[in-house]
Amino acid sequence: MTEPVRVGELLPGVLGEVVERASHGYDRWAELVAQAGYCHHPIRLAGRVEQADRQSGEVRTVYDSEREPDGVLLKACGTRRESRCPSCAATYRADAYQLLAAGLKGGKGIPDTVASHPRLFVTFTAPSFGRVHSRKAQGRLVLPCHPYRQGARCPHGVRAGCWHRHAEDDPRLGEPLCAACYDAEAQVLWNALAPELWRRTTIAIHRALGRLVGLQEGKLRRLVRISYAKVAEFQRRGAVHFHAVIRLDAATTCRCPDCLAPPPEPFTAGLLEQALKQAVPTVRVPCPPVDGGPERYARWGKQLDVRNITRSDDEQAGELSAEQVAGYIAKYATKATESFGSGLDRRLTADDLDRLDQLPAHVAELVRACWKLGGHAELDGLRLRAWAHMLGFGGHWSTKSRRYSTTFTVLRRARVAFAKRRRARDGIPLDAWDRPEDDQAVVVVASWVYVGSGYETEGERWLALSAAARAREQRRVAWEELCIAAA
Repeated sequence: MTEPVRVGELLPGVLGEVVERASHGYDRWAELVAQAGYCHHPIRLAGRVEQADRQSGEVRTVYDSEREPDGVLLKACGTRRESRCPSCAATYRADAYQLLAAGLKGGKGIPDTVASHPRLFVTFTAPSFGRVHSRKAQGRLVLPCHPYRQGARCPHGVRAGCWHRHAEDDPRLGEPLCAACYDAEAQVLWNALAPELWRRTTIAIHRALGRLVGLQEGKLRRLVRISYAKVAEFQRRGAVHFHAVIRLDAATTCRCPDCLAPPPEPFTAGLLEQALKQAVPTVRVPCPPVDGGPERYARWGKQLDVRNITRSDDEQAGELSAEQVAGYIAKYATKATESFGSGLDRRLTADDLDRLDQLPAHVAELVRACWKLGGHAELDGLRLRAWAHMLGFGGHWSTKSRRYSTTFTVLRRARVAFAKRRRARDGIPLDAWDRPEDDQAVVVVASWVYVGSGYETEGERWLALSAAARAREQRRVAWEELCIAAA
Protein backbone atom coordinates (compact mmCIF):
# COMPACT_ATOMS: atom_id res chain seq x y z
CA MET A 1 0.00 0.00 0.00
CA THR A 2 1.82 3.06 -1.25
CA GLU A 3 -1.02 5.58 -0.93
CA PRO A 4 -3.48 6.12 1.93
CA VAL A 5 -6.97 4.70 1.46
CA ARG A 6 -10.33 5.51 2.99
CA VAL A 7 -10.89 4.32 6.56
CA GLY A 8 -13.89 2.30 5.40
CA GLU A 9 -11.66 0.33 3.04
CA LEU A 10 -9.27 -0.78 5.76
CA LEU A 11 -9.36 -4.33 6.99
CA PRO A 12 -10.83 -4.72 10.50
CA GLY A 13 -7.44 -5.69 11.93
CA VAL A 14 -5.75 -2.64 10.41
CA LEU A 15 -8.54 -0.39 11.68
CA GLY A 16 -7.96 -1.78 15.16
CA GLU A 17 -4.23 -0.92 14.84
CA VAL A 18 -5.16 2.63 13.84
CA VAL A 19 -7.39 3.01 16.90
CA GLU A 20 -4.72 1.55 19.18
CA ARG A 21 -2.06 3.93 17.82
CA ALA A 22 -4.36 6.93 18.24
CA SER A 23 -5.37 5.96 21.77
CA HIS A 24 -2.10 6.81 23.53
CA GLY A 25 0.94 8.90 22.65
CA TYR A 26 -0.40 9.78 19.22
CA ASP A 27 0.56 13.47 19.29
CA ARG A 28 4.21 12.73 20.06
CA TRP A 29 4.26 9.85 17.58
CA ALA A 30 2.90 12.19 14.89
CA GLU A 31 5.70 14.67 15.75
CA LEU A 32 8.29 11.92 15.27
CA VAL A 33 6.75 11.04 11.89
CA ALA A 34 6.92 14.71 10.85
CA GLN A 35 10.52 15.04 12.07
CA ALA A 36 11.40 12.00 9.92
CA GLY A 37 10.03 13.86 6.90
CA TYR A 38 7.01 11.53 6.62
CA CYS A 39 9.34 8.78 5.45
CA HIS A 40 7.54 5.69 4.12
CA HIS A 41 10.11 3.26 5.59
CA PRO A 42 11.75 4.99 8.59
CA ILE A 43 14.60 3.44 10.56
CA ARG A 44 13.67 2.72 14.19
CA LEU A 45 16.48 3.46 16.64
CA ALA A 46 16.81 3.13 20.40
CA GLY A 47 19.41 4.98 22.44
CA ARG A 48 20.33 8.24 24.04
CA VAL A 49 22.30 11.45 23.53
CA GLU A 50 24.51 12.74 26.34
CA GLN A 51 26.55 15.89 26.74
CA ALA A 52 29.75 16.16 28.78
CA ASP A 53 30.98 19.51 30.04
CA ARG A 54 34.58 20.01 28.94
CA GLN A 55 35.59 21.86 32.11
CA SER A 56 33.82 19.96 34.89
CA GLY A 57 33.48 16.58 33.21
CA GLU A 58 29.85 16.34 34.29
CA VAL A 59 27.68 14.21 31.99
CA ARG A 60 23.97 14.85 31.47
CA THR A 61 21.44 13.08 29.28
CA VAL A 62 19.69 15.42 26.84
CA TYR A 63 17.64 12.80 25.00
CA ASP A 64 16.53 9.24 25.70
CA SER A 65 14.35 7.24 23.32
CA GLU A 66 12.74 5.45 26.29
CA ARG A 67 10.57 8.53 26.75
CA GLU A 68 9.16 8.15 23.24
CA PRO A 69 6.12 6.10 22.20
CA ASP A 70 7.27 2.48 21.72
CA GLY A 71 10.70 3.55 23.02
CA VAL A 72 12.15 4.31 19.58
CA LEU A 73 13.19 7.29 17.51
CA LEU A 74 12.17 7.42 13.85
CA LYS A 75 14.85 8.41 11.32
CA ALA A 76 14.26 8.97 7.60
CA CYS A 77 15.61 6.23 5.35
CA GLY A 78 17.20 8.90 3.11
CA THR A 79 16.84 7.01 -0.17
CA ARG A 80 16.87 8.93 -3.44
CA ARG A 81 14.66 6.41 -5.26
CA GLU A 82 11.14 7.76 -5.66
CA SER A 83 9.77 4.24 -6.02
CA ARG A 84 11.05 3.34 -2.54
CA CYS A 85 10.09 6.48 -0.62
CA PRO A 86 8.50 9.52 -2.32
CA SER A 87 9.02 11.69 0.79
CA CYS A 88 12.78 11.14 1.08
CA ALA A 89 13.12 11.36 -2.70
CA ALA A 90 11.42 14.77 -2.65
CA THR A 91 13.96 15.97 -0.07
CA TYR A 92 16.83 14.59 -2.16
CA ARG A 93 15.44 16.26 -5.27
CA ALA A 94 15.18 19.61 -3.47
CA ASP A 95 18.79 19.29 -2.26
CA ALA A 96 19.90 18.43 -5.80
CA TYR A 97 18.16 21.54 -7.10
CA GLN A 98 19.87 23.76 -4.51
CA LEU A 99 23.26 22.20 -5.26
CA LEU A 100 22.86 22.69 -9.01
CA ALA A 101 21.39 26.18 -8.74
CA ALA A 102 24.19 27.33 -6.41
CA GLY A 103 26.77 26.46 -9.07
CA LEU A 104 24.83 28.42 -11.68
CA LYS A 105 23.76 31.59 -9.89
CA GLY A 106 25.54 31.56 -6.52
CA GLY A 107 24.35 31.11 -2.96
CA LYS A 108 25.04 28.40 -0.37
CA GLY A 109 28.58 29.73 0.05
CA ILE A 110 29.17 30.21 -3.68
CA PRO A 111 29.78 33.80 -4.92
CA ASP A 112 27.10 35.35 -7.12
CA THR A 113 29.75 36.08 -9.75
CA VAL A 114 29.44 32.50 -11.09
CA ALA A 115 26.40 33.73 -13.00
CA SER A 116 28.81 35.57 -15.33
CA HIS A 117 31.01 32.53 -16.04
CA PRO A 118 30.69 30.66 -19.36
CA ARG A 119 28.15 27.87 -18.71
CA LEU A 120 26.72 25.20 -20.97
CA PHE A 121 23.97 22.62 -20.53
CA VAL A 122 25.03 19.51 -22.45
CA THR A 123 23.31 16.17 -23.07
CA PHE A 124 25.60 13.24 -23.94
CA THR A 125 23.83 10.27 -25.53
CA ALA A 126 24.66 6.64 -26.20
CA PRO A 127 25.29 5.33 -29.73
CA SER A 128 22.86 3.11 -31.60
CA PHE A 129 22.81 -0.61 -30.87
CA GLY A 130 19.96 -1.36 -33.25
CA ARG A 131 16.68 0.17 -34.37
CA VAL A 132 14.07 0.77 -31.67
CA HIS A 133 10.54 2.12 -31.75
CA SER A 134 10.61 5.88 -31.13
CA ARG A 135 8.26 8.83 -31.21
CA LYS A 136 9.21 11.58 -33.63
CA ALA A 137 7.23 14.80 -33.57
CA GLN A 138 7.48 18.22 -35.16
CA GLY A 139 5.22 20.38 -33.08
CA ARG A 140 1.82 18.69 -33.09
CA LEU A 141 2.67 16.57 -36.12
CA VAL A 142 3.71 13.02 -35.18
CA LEU A 143 5.88 11.35 -37.82
CA PRO A 144 6.14 7.64 -38.64
CA CYS A 145 8.50 5.74 -36.36
CA HIS A 146 10.94 4.24 -38.91
CA PRO A 147 9.67 4.75 -42.45
CA TYR A 148 11.31 2.19 -44.69
CA ARG A 149 10.45 0.66 -48.02
CA GLN A 150 7.41 -1.56 -47.87
CA GLY A 151 8.08 -5.29 -47.72
CA ALA A 152 11.72 -4.96 -46.64
CA ARG A 153 12.71 -7.37 -43.88
CA CYS A 154 15.79 -7.89 -41.75
CA PRO A 155 17.88 -11.11 -41.96
CA HIS A 156 15.63 -12.63 -39.27
CA GLY A 157 12.45 -12.09 -41.29
CA VAL A 158 11.13 -9.16 -39.26
CA ARG A 159 9.88 -6.02 -40.99
CA ALA A 160 12.77 -3.57 -41.31
CA GLY A 161 10.60 -0.49 -40.78
CA CYS A 162 7.73 0.81 -38.69
CA TRP A 163 5.11 3.21 -40.06
CA HIS A 164 3.20 3.66 -36.81
CA ARG A 165 2.83 7.10 -35.28
CA HIS A 166 3.42 6.20 -31.64
CA ALA A 167 1.62 7.89 -28.76
CA GLU A 168 3.66 9.09 -25.78
CA ASP A 169 2.44 6.20 -23.63
CA ASP A 170 2.90 3.50 -26.27
CA PRO A 171 4.51 0.48 -24.50
CA ARG A 172 6.46 -0.35 -27.66
CA LEU A 173 8.63 2.78 -27.33
CA GLY A 174 12.21 1.73 -26.70
CA GLU A 175 11.62 -1.86 -27.83
CA PRO A 176 13.81 -3.09 -30.73
CA LEU A 177 12.21 -3.55 -34.13
CA CYS A 178 13.98 -6.91 -34.17
CA ALA A 179 15.25 -8.33 -30.89
CA ALA A 180 17.66 -10.66 -32.69
CA CYS A 181 19.27 -7.77 -34.60
CA TYR A 182 19.69 -5.65 -31.47
CA ASP A 183 23.12 -5.86 -29.79
CA ALA A 184 22.06 -6.11 -26.13
CA GLU A 185 25.54 -7.18 -24.98
CA ALA A 186 27.14 -4.10 -26.54
CA GLN A 187 24.61 -1.88 -24.79
CA VAL A 188 25.21 -3.24 -21.29
CA LEU A 189 28.96 -3.00 -21.86
CA TRP A 190 28.49 0.62 -22.92
CA ASN A 191 26.47 1.32 -19.76
CA ALA A 192 29.25 -0.22 -17.68
CA LEU A 193 31.96 1.85 -19.40
CA ALA A 194 30.00 5.14 -19.40
CA PRO A 195 31.62 6.47 -16.16
CA GLU A 196 35.11 5.95 -17.60
CA LEU A 197 33.97 7.49 -20.87
CA TRP A 198 32.86 10.59 -18.95
CA ARG A 199 36.19 10.81 -17.08
CA ARG A 200 38.14 10.71 -20.34
CA THR A 201 35.80 13.28 -21.84
CA THR A 202 36.59 15.86 -19.14
CA ILE A 203 40.31 15.38 -19.91
CA ALA A 204 39.71 15.64 -23.64
CA ILE A 205 37.79 18.92 -23.24
CA HIS A 206 40.76 20.48 -21.43
CA ARG A 207 43.10 19.38 -24.22
CA ALA A 208 40.76 20.66 -26.93
CA LEU A 209 40.58 24.03 -25.19
CA GLY A 210 44.36 24.15 -25.12
CA ARG A 211 44.59 23.45 -28.84
CA LEU A 212 42.07 26.18 -29.63
CA VAL A 213 44.06 28.85 -27.76
CA GLY A 214 47.51 27.44 -28.58
CA LEU A 215 48.48 26.36 -25.07
CA GLN A 216 49.76 23.08 -23.67
CA GLU A 217 47.51 21.35 -21.16
CA GLY A 218 49.74 22.22 -18.19
CA LYS A 219 49.76 25.95 -19.01
CA LEU A 220 46.03 25.90 -19.71
CA ARG A 221 45.27 24.44 -16.26
CA ARG A 222 47.17 27.33 -14.70
CA LEU A 223 44.69 29.69 -16.37
CA VAL A 224 41.29 27.98 -16.32
CA ARG A 225 39.53 25.01 -14.80
CA ILE A 226 36.41 23.15 -15.91
CA SER A 227 33.76 22.59 -13.25
CA TYR A 228 30.76 20.37 -13.83
CA ALA A 229 27.73 18.69 -12.32
CA LYS A 230 25.98 15.82 -14.07
CA VAL A 231 23.17 13.35 -13.58
CA ALA A 232 22.52 10.08 -15.41
CA GLU A 233 19.18 9.15 -16.97
CA PHE A 234 17.97 5.98 -18.63
CA GLN A 235 16.48 6.27 -22.08
CA ARG A 236 13.51 4.07 -22.92
CA ARG A 237 15.79 1.64 -24.72
CA GLY A 238 17.72 1.11 -21.45
CA ALA A 239 20.87 3.05 -22.40
CA VAL A 240 22.28 5.64 -20.03
CA HIS A 241 22.85 9.22 -21.10
CA PHE A 242 24.16 12.18 -19.12
CA HIS A 243 22.79 15.68 -18.55
CA ALA A 244 25.64 17.96 -17.49
CA VAL A 245 26.28 21.57 -16.54
CA ILE A 246 29.81 22.54 -17.62
CA ARG A 247 31.28 25.81 -16.36
CA LEU A 248 34.60 27.56 -17.00
CA ASP A 249 36.38 29.10 -14.00
CA ALA A 250 39.67 30.88 -13.52
CA ALA A 251 42.39 28.71 -12.00
CA THR A 252 43.01 30.08 -8.49
CA THR A 253 45.58 29.07 -5.89
CA CYS A 254 42.82 28.14 -3.46
CA ARG A 255 40.60 25.46 -4.96
CA CYS A 256 37.64 25.93 -2.61
CA PRO A 257 34.28 27.00 -4.11
CA ASP A 258 34.38 30.28 -2.15
CA CYS A 259 37.26 31.58 -4.31
CA LEU A 260 35.68 31.13 -7.73
CA ALA A 261 36.52 33.79 -10.31
CA PRO A 262 35.52 34.27 -13.98
CA PRO A 263 38.04 33.02 -16.56
CA PRO A 264 40.23 35.47 -18.50
CA GLU A 265 39.85 36.30 -22.18
CA PRO A 266 39.39 34.63 -24.64
CA PHE A 267 37.66 31.83 -22.68
CA THR A 268 33.98 32.24 -23.54
CA ALA A 269 30.95 29.97 -23.80
CA GLY A 270 31.45 29.85 -27.57
CA LEU A 271 35.03 28.64 -27.16
CA LEU A 272 33.92 26.02 -24.64
CA GLU A 273 31.28 24.79 -27.08
CA GLN A 274 33.90 24.50 -29.82
CA ALA A 275 36.12 22.45 -27.53
CA LEU A 276 33.21 20.17 -26.66
CA LYS A 277 32.32 19.49 -30.28
CA GLN A 278 35.96 18.72 -31.07
CA ALA A 279 36.61 16.51 -28.05
CA VAL A 280 33.45 14.40 -27.73
CA PRO A 281 33.68 12.51 -31.08
CA THR A 282 37.30 11.54 -30.40
CA VAL A 283 36.87 9.99 -26.95
CA ARG A 284 36.70 6.21 -26.71
CA VAL A 285 37.19 3.52 -24.06
CA PRO A 286 38.41 0.02 -25.01
CA CYS A 287 36.32 -2.87 -23.78
CA PRO A 288 38.10 -6.04 -22.59
CA PRO A 289 37.81 -8.66 -25.37
CA VAL A 290 35.49 -11.57 -24.58
CA ASP A 291 36.52 -15.09 -25.67
CA GLY A 292 38.90 -13.69 -28.28
CA GLY A 293 36.11 -11.76 -29.98
CA PRO A 294 36.52 -8.51 -31.93
CA GLU A 295 37.76 -5.36 -30.24
CA ARG A 296 35.03 -3.08 -28.97
CA TYR A 297 35.16 0.56 -27.99
CA ALA A 298 32.69 2.67 -26.07
CA ARG A 299 31.98 6.02 -27.72
CA TRP A 300 29.38 8.75 -27.41
CA GLY A 301 26.42 8.81 -29.76
CA LYS A 302 26.16 11.25 -32.64
CA GLN A 303 23.50 13.33 -30.87
CA LEU A 304 25.18 16.01 -28.75
CA ASP A 305 22.85 18.72 -27.51
CA VAL A 306 24.63 21.89 -26.34
CA ARG A 307 22.65 24.82 -24.92
CA ASN A 308 23.98 28.07 -23.53
CA ILE A 309 22.91 29.10 -20.02
CA THR A 310 22.22 32.80 -19.59
CA ARG A 311 21.12 35.12 -16.85
CA SER A 312 17.35 35.03 -16.37
CA ASP A 313 17.11 38.68 -17.44
CA ASP A 314 19.16 38.11 -20.60
CA GLU A 315 17.56 34.97 -21.98
CA GLN A 316 17.51 34.54 -25.76
CA ALA A 317 15.91 32.05 -28.12
CA GLY A 318 17.42 28.57 -27.74
CA GLU A 319 19.07 29.42 -24.43
CA LEU A 320 18.14 28.35 -20.90
CA SER A 321 18.03 30.07 -17.53
CA ALA A 322 19.79 28.75 -14.44
CA GLU A 323 16.47 27.87 -12.79
CA GLN A 324 15.31 25.87 -15.83
CA VAL A 325 18.52 23.85 -15.98
CA ALA A 326 18.65 23.15 -12.23
CA GLY A 327 15.01 22.05 -12.19
CA TYR A 328 15.41 19.90 -15.30
CA ILE A 329 18.45 18.02 -13.99
CA ALA A 330 17.17 17.69 -10.41
CA LYS A 331 14.02 15.86 -11.49
CA TYR A 332 16.15 12.99 -12.82
CA ALA A 333 18.10 12.64 -9.57
CA THR A 334 15.41 10.41 -8.02
CA LYS A 335 14.69 8.12 -10.99
CA ALA A 336 16.47 4.96 -12.12
CA THR A 337 15.66 1.60 -13.67
CA GLU A 338 12.55 1.00 -11.54
CA SER A 339 10.60 2.97 -14.15
CA PHE A 340 10.97 -0.11 -16.41
CA GLY A 341 9.15 -2.33 -13.93
CA SER A 342 9.13 -3.67 -10.39
CA GLY A 343 12.08 -5.65 -9.10
CA LEU A 344 14.86 -3.41 -10.44
CA ASP A 345 15.19 -1.27 -7.30
CA ARG A 346 17.54 -3.77 -5.62
CA ARG A 347 20.40 -6.15 -6.41
CA LEU A 348 19.37 -9.26 -8.34
CA THR A 349 20.27 -12.89 -7.69
CA ALA A 350 20.31 -15.92 -9.98
CA ASP A 351 16.83 -16.85 -8.74
CA ASP A 352 15.48 -13.51 -9.97
CA LEU A 353 16.35 -14.41 -13.56
CA ASP A 354 13.35 -16.76 -13.64
CA ARG A 355 11.02 -13.93 -12.56
CA LEU A 356 11.69 -11.32 -15.24
CA ASP A 357 8.36 -11.76 -16.97
CA GLN A 358 6.97 -8.61 -15.30
CA LEU A 359 9.60 -6.53 -17.13
CA PRO A 360 9.44 -5.42 -20.77
CA ALA A 361 10.98 -8.10 -23.00
CA HIS A 362 13.84 -5.81 -24.07
CA VAL A 363 14.75 -4.84 -20.49
CA ALA A 364 14.65 -8.48 -19.41
CA GLU A 365 17.03 -9.31 -22.26
CA LEU A 366 19.44 -6.61 -21.06
CA VAL A 367 19.37 -8.07 -17.54
CA ARG A 368 20.15 -11.53 -18.94
CA ALA A 369 22.97 -10.05 -21.03
CA CYS A 370 24.47 -8.55 -17.85
CA TRP A 371 24.32 -11.92 -16.14
CA LYS A 372 25.81 -13.77 -19.11
CA LEU A 373 28.70 -11.34 -19.61
CA GLY A 374 29.29 -11.16 -15.86
CA GLY A 375 30.34 -14.79 -15.97
CA HIS A 376 33.41 -13.99 -18.10
CA ALA A 377 36.62 -13.59 -16.12
CA GLU A 378 37.81 -10.85 -18.50
CA LEU A 379 34.90 -8.65 -17.39
CA ASP A 380 35.17 -9.18 -13.62
CA GLY A 381 36.24 -5.57 -13.14
CA LEU A 382 32.93 -4.30 -14.55
CA ARG A 383 30.89 -6.25 -11.94
CA LEU A 384 28.06 -6.73 -14.42
CA ARG A 385 26.13 -9.19 -12.28
CA ALA A 386 26.23 -6.88 -9.27
CA TRP A 387 24.81 -4.09 -11.45
CA ALA A 388 22.38 -6.18 -13.48
CA HIS A 389 19.46 -4.31 -11.88
CA MET A 390 20.97 -1.11 -13.33
CA LEU A 391 21.43 -2.73 -16.75
CA GLY A 392 25.21 -2.70 -16.29
CA PHE A 393 25.61 0.91 -15.15
CA GLY A 394 27.62 0.97 -11.93
CA GLY A 395 28.60 4.62 -11.73
CA HIS A 396 27.38 7.25 -9.29
CA TRP A 397 24.01 8.56 -10.35
CA SER A 398 24.88 12.20 -9.70
CA THR A 399 28.43 13.57 -9.58
CA LYS A 400 30.13 16.95 -9.59
CA SER A 401 33.60 18.40 -9.56
CA ARG A 402 34.87 19.64 -6.22
CA ARG A 403 34.81 23.32 -7.18
CA TYR A 404 31.36 23.32 -8.76
CA SER A 405 29.32 24.21 -5.66
CA THR A 406 28.38 23.07 -2.18
CA THR A 407 27.81 19.44 -1.15
CA PHE A 408 24.84 17.35 -0.04
CA THR A 409 26.48 16.99 3.39
CA VAL A 410 26.61 20.76 3.91
CA LEU A 411 22.99 21.14 2.82
CA ARG A 412 21.84 18.39 5.20
CA ARG A 413 23.74 19.87 8.13
CA ALA A 414 22.18 23.26 7.42
CA ARG A 415 18.73 21.66 7.41
CA VAL A 416 19.42 19.94 10.75
CA ALA A 417 20.65 23.21 12.25
CA PHE A 418 17.53 25.01 11.01
CA ALA A 419 15.27 22.32 12.51
CA LYS A 420 17.03 22.65 15.88
CA ARG A 421 16.63 26.43 15.85
CA ARG A 422 12.96 26.11 14.94
CA ARG A 423 12.28 23.72 17.83
CA ALA A 424 14.32 25.72 20.35
CA ARG A 425 12.85 28.41 22.54
CA ASP A 426 13.48 31.87 21.03
CA GLY A 427 15.33 30.14 18.18
CA ILE A 428 18.46 29.52 20.28
CA PRO A 429 19.34 25.84 20.91
CA LEU A 430 20.50 25.26 24.50
CA ASP A 431 22.75 22.56 25.94
CA ALA A 432 22.05 20.45 29.03
CA TRP A 433 23.08 23.35 31.28
CA ASP A 434 20.70 25.83 29.57
CA ARG A 435 23.59 27.59 27.84
CA PRO A 436 23.64 28.39 24.11
CA GLU A 437 25.00 25.32 22.34
CA ASP A 438 28.74 25.52 21.74
CA ASP A 439 30.93 22.70 20.50
CA GLN A 440 33.81 24.16 22.49
CA ALA A 441 31.93 23.87 25.78
CA VAL A 442 30.48 20.36 25.57
CA VAL A 443 31.22 17.00 24.02
CA VAL A 444 28.22 15.19 22.50
CA VAL A 445 28.11 11.42 22.94
CA ALA A 446 25.36 9.55 21.07
CA SER A 447 24.74 5.81 21.33
CA TRP A 448 22.14 4.16 19.13
CA VAL A 449 20.94 0.61 18.50
CA TYR A 450 19.12 -0.46 15.36
CA VAL A 451 15.66 -1.81 16.20
CA GLY A 452 14.09 -2.23 12.78
CA SER A 453 12.88 -0.49 9.64
CA GLY A 454 9.41 0.54 8.57
CA TYR A 455 6.39 1.07 10.76
CA GLU A 456 5.53 -1.63 13.27
CA THR A 457 1.96 -2.13 12.05
CA GLU A 458 0.00 -1.51 8.87
CA GLY A 459 -2.24 0.81 10.87
CA GLU A 460 0.72 3.02 11.78
CA ARG A 461 1.79 2.99 8.14
CA TRP A 462 -1.67 4.11 7.04
CA LEU A 463 -1.66 6.98 9.55
CA ALA A 464 1.84 8.08 8.46
CA LEU A 465 1.01 8.01 4.73
CA SER A 466 -2.20 9.94 5.39
CA ALA A 467 -0.19 12.59 7.25
CA ALA A 468 2.31 12.67 4.37
CA ALA A 469 -0.51 13.25 1.87
CA ARG A 470 -1.86 16.14 3.97
CA ALA A 471 1.63 17.66 4.22
CA ARG A 472 2.10 17.46 0.44
CA GLU A 473 -1.26 19.16 -0.09
CA GLN A 474 -0.38 21.93 2.36
CA ARG A 475 2.93 22.54 0.58
CA ARG A 476 1.16 22.64 -2.77
CA VAL A 477 -1.37 25.21 -1.53
CA ALA A 478 1.37 27.29 0.09
CA TRP A 479 3.38 27.25 -3.16
CA GLU A 480 0.37 28.36 -5.20
CA GLU A 481 -0.35 31.20 -2.78
CA LEU A 482 3.31 32.26 -2.95
CA CYS A 483 3.20 32.30 -6.76
CA ILE A 484 -0.01 34.36 -6.72
CA ALA A 485 1.49 36.85 -4.26
CA ALA A 486 4.67 37.16 -6.36
CA ALA A 487 2.63 37.80 -9.50
